[in-house]
Amino acid sequence: MAGGKLKKRADENATRVKLLHRALLGSTLLFVLLRLVLRRATAHLLIYALFAVTSAAAWFCYRSLAHIAAPTYDRDGVLVDAGADLSLGGTTSYYHDVIYVAVFLFVSTALVSDWLWLVALVVPAYATYALWAWVILPWIFTPTADEEEANRRMRESKEERKARERAERRAENRRRGRRM
Repeated sequence: MAGGKLKKRADENATRVKLLHRALLGSTLLFVLLRLVLRRATAHLLIYALFAVTSAAAWFCYRSLAHIAAPTYDRDGVLVDAGADLSLGGTTSYYHDVIYVAVFLFVSTALVSDWLWLVALVVPAYATYALWAWVILPWIFTPTADEEEANRRMRESKEERKARERAERRAENRRRGRRM
């Protein structure tokens, strides 16, 4: 039964990697043919630089996903490991996102307008947000051991004071009840 699940995951990974490869290769070829060959007169250095950076990032992400998803076989050809599950979140989902953004950029800028290169700013904007929200902000506002100790003592003294005030109120209520 476990072998069936491994084979199924290996097949799913192979299908997904093949789909990503076709999408990335097709969009890259479309961009090169339409934008850099047929309309090369309007392509300037910035277009070449944006294409180089975007394609390098996308192909790096694709190769990383292909490596992560690669199955492992033993000497006899028996499937030992099906590779990582690409449908899980984490780094693999970010790799997918970079590939999808690159495919969109290549197709849209080849067919529509160079202004759509501005969509590429989504990736560093999200990376900056994630770095700030998940790394820098918690690092800034995490109390040190001394601050944690001071906060603990302050909470304990407040709790003791509240307990003492409650006891005094109960005693005062008992005295009032006896006088009446």
